[in-house]
Amino acid sequence: MKTCIKDPVPAVFAARDNLAAAVDAHLAGDPDKARRRFRAADTLAVFFWLNPCWYDVEKNVVDAAPAGDSCVVPKEQRDRDRGIAAAVRTEVLARDGYRCRYCGLPVIDATIRKIAHALYPDAVPWDSRDLRRQHAGFAALWLQYDHVVPHSHGGRSNAENVVIACGLCNFGKHGYTLRQLGLSDPRLRLPEPTEWDGLQRLRHGFSKQSREAARRNREAPG
Repeated sequence: MKTCIKDPVPAVFAARDNLAAAVDAHLAGDPDKARRRFRAADTLAVFFWLNPCWYDVEKNVVDAAPAGDSCVVPKEQRDRDRGIAAAVRTEVLARDGYRCRYCGLPVIDATIRKIAHALYPDAVPWDSRDLRRQHAGFAALWLQYDHVVPHSHGGRSNAENVVIACGLCNFGKHGYTLRQLGLSDPRLRLPEPTEWDGLQRLRHGFSKQSREAARRNREAPG
């Protein structure tokens, strides 16, 4: 069985490196270099790796009805905490780190992308309604909390059933089961330690002055 829906390609890791370099350049006071690096992480190679797996999710299915698989349960039998409580998210992130438990990609919390977009809106585009206007690097490395056993199949929103995932592995998995996708259970593999910090240093460096600069960028004409 596979460990993930689609193996990461070198362009995705190059995007990671460019995003890290962009954040370092910003924190070093070099916005021009930061802008160039953010743009370098937004490539067609990453976009086409991510799509169509992210949106044409039915194409990820290898067996629509595997023998002995779980099934959709009535809504009244599902965990009421569909969104996963903050305490559970904190526990899962502390256990897994900023690394997808399926494919191993480093991941970045959406808050960091929002800060980068506020600081460099021209270099970090993001339109939630149009995937063509979503920064490919940030989309590919988007930190997600995934129900291994789907919530719709009775999967609990607890640390035993939730793992860190990247954008493709979470959205591409959709509401399907591991058997339907031909995937091995990521919980059977121990989390691998990583030094990747999810670019949290950008959050710590987002000072009052940075927020004011971001506001001016958004309000600047043209």
